[in-house]
Amino acid sequence: MRQVRKTMHCVAAALAVAGLVLMASGFALSGCDVRVFTASVDRGAVMLGGVEVENPEQVPLLGWMASMGRVEINPPEAPDAPTAP
Repeated sequence: MRQVRKTMHCVAAALAVAGLVLMASGFALSGCDVRVFTASVDRGAVMLGGVEVENPEQVPLLGWMASMGRVEINPPEAPDAPTAP
């Protein structure tokens, strides 16, 4: 059991280091632009790094959130008021 835990920690550490390396390389390739870390979803428009994505459906999680922003909810209509005698 100790060997399994040690292997799991090594794999988790390797994945964390790989993520940090990819993040740092993306930051360096962008010309050290801080906007590369930003993402926003606003009424169906997905912005990644300050640039609007043309097809937000192709971005897995953000595309789903963008489609949720397009849902239109119509409030229920109030019943007609009774006529006064």
